[in-house]
Amino acid sequence: MEKYFLALILLVMVNSSFASIPNWLTIKAEKGDHINALLSRYNLQRSQCNRNQFYQLNQLKSSSALHIGKTYKLPILRYRYNGRSIRSTINNINWEKAIKIKRFNKQLHKKGLKRTSFINNSDLWVSYQDLGCSNNNIGTTSKIIQKKKRQRKNKRHKRKMNFPIFGSKYARFSTVSNKLHGKVFYLISGHGGPDPGAIGQRARHKLCEDEYAYDVTLRLARRLLANGAIVHIILRDPNDGIRDQKYLKCDHDEVYLGNKRISRFQHPRLEDRAFIVNNLFYSYKRKGYKSKDQITFILHIDSRNRKKQIDAFFYHAPKSRRSKQIAKRLYRTFKMKYRYFQASRSYTGRVLSRDLFMLMNLKPLAVYFELANIRNPSDQRRLVLPQNRESLAKWIAEGLMRHYRH
Repeated sequence: MEKYFLALILLVMVNSSFASIPNWLTIKAEKGDHINALLSRYNLQRSQCNRNQFYQLNQLKSSSALHIGKTYKLPILRYRYNGRSIRSTINNINWEKAIKIKRFNKQLHKKGLKRTSFINNSDLWVSYQDLGCSNNNIGTTSKIIQKKKRQRKNKRHKRKMNFPIFGSKYARFSTVSNKLHGKVFYLISGHGGPDPGAIGQRARHKLCEDEYAYDVTLRLARRLLANGAIVHIILRDPNDGIRDQKYLKCDHDEVYLGNKRISRFQHPRLEDRAFIVNNLFYSYKRKGYKSKDQITFILHIDSRNRKKQIDAFFYHAPKSRRSKQIAKRLYRTFKMKYRYFQASRSYTGRVLSRDLFMLMNLKPLAVYFELANIRNPSDQRRLVLPQNRESLAKWIAEGLMRHYRH
């Protein structure tokens, strides 16, 4: 009888120990899944801690793609709920964390990712971030120190800025780094004034090339300024700042820098733009700025057959080696971003040389963008969704910072 009770006690101890040992939630990748989408689906995307743990658990890099049908571990620990409280289930964690964990489980249950409440099936899910990441050994102490040094350095350069051209919502911002200090950018959005450029149609709304190119241009300008650059927006709209609407109203009130009117005729329009940029270029040259540190970006949106889907691609002048280098750096950045965010399909953009007027007649280095096919329904999503316009600007800015880092 004594042996029986001893065995029973040992069994209870083993079961109690097993209940306290969590395991990682696993999931099979489906068609169209990529890392960011997978983490977002499980409300994990906002935490770098969760992201790093996902890479470590699955031995992946940030640029890795997911494979359909393969099982991956998510940074979610599964605990056997003890029926009393979340705090006692997970080593008496504090009240605030317990509330966060409870809310996390409710959110995933509401999304249909958990079949039932943890109270009913004793299956408690805990985001790795909610445990404080004390065991996250991906980063070394030296890396943490370096990060803190960079943060202190950036804080010294941080200053508040106010540019009304970006609109009331986005006019005020602070610099985040000095990575582009000493660099001068001239930004020209395509068409404008009496010429709306290419026209698309979506859900009974007219899409004007000049409006969407201008919005991306403003977003890019703001990002470049935030990283310490000097920026000149050559074509400007006095009323339209950065807009977060899907459908941007077409108008004709754009002017050049200095409030000069835009000509009705194409060739004078191109000559005016080149004249403004070249004057600024020589002005900065006299101040000691190098030619390689002055770049012009010309942003357009293509118009092709409605069925033709295209990715953003880049033109450079035929004999400009440095412009080609910048275009290739941007191309590689876009390709990397597509591999990360669009694992379901590869990036098909290209870098080409063209003898376009603006590329041939500008004194600074110049790169010409075509962002999408304004008539293609899939490409239109790249334009009408404000978060996609922001991504285009962000990727261009990141590509430039990579260019100057190498």
